[in-house]
Amino acid sequence: MERIATLAILGLALIALGCGPIWMIPGGRLDGEVAATPSDWAIANDIEDLQLETRPGDPYSVNVWGAGVGDRFYIAAGRGEESTWAQNIAADPNVRLRVGEFIYELQATRIDDDAERDLFLAAVKKKYDWEPTEEEGENAVLFRLTPRNEEQ
Repeated sequence: MERIATLAILGLALIALGCGPIWMIPGGRLDGEVAATPSDWAIANDIEDLQLETRPGDPYSVNVWGAGVGDRFYIAAGRGEESTWAQNIAADPNVRLRVGEFIYELQATRIDDDAERDLFLAAVKKKYDWEPTEEEGENAVLFRLTPRNEEQ
């Protein structure tokens, strides 16, 4: 009986993984209504956990923290270039972001500009009441998300 319960739990977990990430376990294609990119990302500032889908051909999704600053939305890979999803973005910048029940089809651009990094850090501090250490800030890889095919 214990074996059947374990198999049932594993089966449910595999089904759930196909729908999106669970806590720190990556998932697959995200479900939700595709919506037009907002002109002001304040809509995302009340939602703590967001889901990012990378690798369109074989979707890979993770939970991320992100912050909007006007018409710009930022996410950062805390593990830097070691992060699987950051590697996926390097190979293909087309991503999908789930905010609540809506999916936004976007393009990720790596940002190395100190002024934009400071904007992001201030927004993250305000949204999550969290400030990275200097080492965490230096190791993170920052991405700006914009509508697909928009000039950066």
